[in-house]
Amino acid sequence: MKRLFLLLLLCILFVSLRSGYSTDKHEIIIKPTKYIATIAIPPFSKKESAQGLKKGAFSEILYRDLEISGFFRRPQNQNFVDETHRLDLSRDKIDFAEWKRLGCSFLVKGDYQLKEKTITADCYLYDVNTGQRVFGKNFGDYSRTSFRSLAHRISDEIIRYVTHEQGIASTRIVYISKQGRGKEMYIMDVDGFNQCPLTKDGNLAATPCWGYNTTEIYYTSYKEYNPDLWALRLKDGKSGVISSHPGFNLSPSWCEKTRKIALTLSKDGNSEIYTMDHRGGGYKRLTFHGAIDSSPCFSPEGNQIVFTSDRTGTPQIYVMDSEGLNVRRLTYKGSYNDSAVWSPKGDRLACVSRVGGAFHIFLMNVDGTDWLQLTNGTSNNEDPSWAPDGHHIAFTSNRTGSPQIYMICDDGSNLVQLTFKGKNQSAAWSPFLY
Repeated sequence: MKRLFLLLLLCILFVSLRSGYSTDKHEIIIKPTKYIATIAIPPFSKKESAQGLKKGAFSEILYRDLEISGFFRRPQNQNFVDETHRLDLSRDKIDFAEWKRLGCSFLVKGDYQLKEKTITADCYLYDVNTGQRVFGKNFGDYSRTSFRSLAHRISDEIIRYVTHEQGIASTRIVYISKQGRGKEMYIMDVDGFNQCPLTKDGNLAATPCWGYNTTEIYYTSYKEYNPDLWALRLKDGKSGVISSHPGFNLSPSWCEKTRKIALTLSKDGNSEIYTMDHRGGGYKRLTFHGAIDSSPCFSPEGNQIVFTSDRTGTPQIYVMDSEGLNVRRLTYKGSYNDSAVWSPKGDRLACVSRVGGAFHIFLMNVDGTDWLQLTNGTSNNEDPSWAPDGHHIAFTSNRTGSPQIYMICDDGSNLVQLTFKGKNQSAAWSPFLY
């Protein structure tokens, strides 16, 4: 118990140091907003007369997914959309001129069919300006209770055909939530729905990351009275310890290409960066410094690791080869920079930097140049995590009074709040799941 108390005391001291006042300033770069197209989505019709989904269920999920993407917006008046759709059905023909008068660039029409245990949907995307059908597809068979997953898949197809990039609606986010005595690990859809707990330990969980082949989650838990690293298998919810060295086993980062975990261990009396395999074997120490080295993150190719160190007196961001060689400092602006994470495209880093007493999310090139501030204000914004498309970032903010999970586009636009209940932090965005 004494050791646990000392560990908790160190955590409290670390948080206290982070909340100190600073007058750090950064140059803010404003990027032009991306083109946003108006898309109309009338309610999907039901093929049978049996009881189906609530009217507009599909269209509302699609609207939210597409708005979250930052590429689309809904028409100003959904009643006009529904009426124009009704007239199309009455004459069995799409009046593209009328849809264009409503200001729409794209139109989605569809229907769904409920079977005994499954649901399928037919969906059609039209380019209003040309009057041409972009695609027509059948989506199924999903379980009847997974209609939201079916809608997310349709959203991703729309994104793919219009932007030629893979959509993120079918990805998921793992995070830490405090809704009772302990902090448990939760998972949710990218639109903030389908929130459910992954752990029910009644203890403290922290710093989750997606792991082996997107089938496992690695996280730190105190349920054995030491901050050990655990693996949870998503298929059946089974979990087990993979690193239980004395002291911290914290902040894992998984690289699928090298099949290694980078993490912070304090087993030798100081916080250092190590790597190991996904079962805890073959661990190797990478940093050898008297300062605190923490928060490692692999590059997409697995050949570099970015991390935080206070070896110059203040927390700054460094990068090194994956074997611990060629250590070089990246950040020189400000007196507190932390939590750097690599973009899935390998071209940028997201990080946290203190500005005027508050922490904010920044982007920069991998050589530390061209800083872009994504958040502002007096609230704290921390724990950045990239979406697999490299265009969206999830993060924690206390702008409403309690910590919640938000997402934002990589140009600082389209801020969306994802969680509202309890206290939520440490989002970890999944890779593409199909």
